[in-house]
Amino acid sequence: MGEWNVWTEKSVKLLEEGYLDKLLEIYKGESGNPREVPEEIKKKLREAYDYAKAQGTSEADKKLVGALLNARKETERSPFNHPYLPLIYHLVSEEEKSGSTFEEALEKVASKYPETIRILAEEAQRRDIKTLLQRLEEPPEINRQIGTMFKSWYESNLKSKIEQRFQGYTPTPKIVITPLKKQKKSKKSPGQPPLFSEEAPAEADIIIYTGSDKALEELAKRKLGLNEKEKLGTKGIDFYVLIVRNPEEIWHLTGEAKFQSDVGGNQDNQQIVAEGSVRLDLERRHVGIMLIDGMPVVRRFDNWKEEEELELELSKEKIIASALLLPDLIAEIYRKGEEALGLGDG
Repeated sequence: MGEWNVWTEKSVKLLEEGYLDKLLEIYKGESGNPREVPEEIKKKLREAYDYAKAQGTSEADKKLVGALLNARKETERSPFNHPYLPLIYHLVSEEEKSGSTFEEALEKVASKYPETIRILAEEAQRRDIKTLLQRLEEPPEINRQIGTMFKSWYESNLKSKIEQRFQGYTPTPKIVITPLKKQKKSKKSPGQPPLFSEEAPAEADIIIYTGSDKALEELAKRKLGLNEKEKLGTKGIDFYVLIVRNPEEIWHLTGEAKFQSDVGGNQDNQQIVAEGSVRLDLERRHVGIMLIDGMPVVRRFDNWKEEEELELELSKEKIIASALLLPDLIAEIYRKGEEALGLGDG
């Protein structure tokens, strides 16, 4: 492997500086409060469970699966994990959208898939009723909340984190947060006008744009003069920061942020995201980066080797780093410009 970018190296060094504890600032480790499950839902599930246990008939199985689906509908949580339960739930929901009552929809689906209904009822009965109810009441899984945590930190805390990097620095740059606003299309105006507009103070030095992934990507492409079909990320971008060193030197920092909690699974997906996000265009002063945390950093990127298909060998030209370093990178680009990117031999 060739040399890594300095920001990738700094990410690995965070392991000696309390990395995981610091990471909790961005990706919280707390799951929140238990869910409240209406007593009526609990009662129906208990009754259907006891009935299925006592009867052991196809009708009893259908009633139990109906109670499971109803519990999922009301709580947005399945009483137990099974790959076929969401499929049956979807089919019943589709029948309801067509005008059937829940009971009618369940009857139609059960008549088409009796063996699947039997298996689901049997799997539910492998657990006691207390376990099924506890599952419904469990707090939302942290892994399901991870995706929104970076955006929350980015919008609420990034500005103060950057300001900390400039303590004692003169002159202090003006840092502003600029939300993107939806812009109505004009019938009189030909062509496709921008869907989002921004109102950033002209005298701002560092502008943190906030908005949806697509809105941020659209704005960045417009400011960079890129064509509409060009992609800056896999599904838009998670952040866009404008760094104005002077009127003639303006840097555009874009990218996506991901968290991987285990080995395997979405590892390849994260590398595909990196391939879509990481770019360097010094002529436009556009720096596209990938912020990755969790297992890749803990493993010191030892499995981010050259992939023939993905072309993801870590190098000086590819900035892949921990989200904890985003404030530092922004501050360094403001102070040093291109030198901050770690592309040289120094």
